[in-house]
Amino acid sequence: MFNGQKISELIEERKIAKKDVYDHIGVTKSQLDNYIKGKNIPGSEKLESLADFFGCSIEIFFNREIDLKDNIHIGHQVNGHDNNVSGDISLSECKKELELTQKLLKEKDERIKEKDEMITLLKQQLNK
Repeated sequence: MFNGQKISELIEERKIAKKDVYDHIGVTKSQLDNYIKGKNIPGSEKLESLADFFGCSIEIFFNREIDLKDNIHIGHQVNGHDNNVSGDISLSECKKELELTQKLLKEKDERIKEKDEMITLLKQQLNK
């Protein structure tokens, strides 16, 4: 079943203006409000535009329970498909870990650069 409230949740989570959403998918404000309230269900093209806008799967806009027996093995100790992945680490957790690691590496490189500059300055002071 379609869950229009998910649109509202994504708008709030990502701090996006509603106008940007309805402009992108080509509907009026009242049409978007009706999707959110569940009064109307967007067609496949509008759903695809919504998913593209939010960078997610169309599945996110539906309340569906998927039988875990049908999961497809996609890696070491990780099972699932689409947005339903289970196992050692989900794809979103993996992305968060990767972003954190990249941030830490950047900070490390900045500290190394600062230390190198300090060493160079100290060597210059010793040579005077």
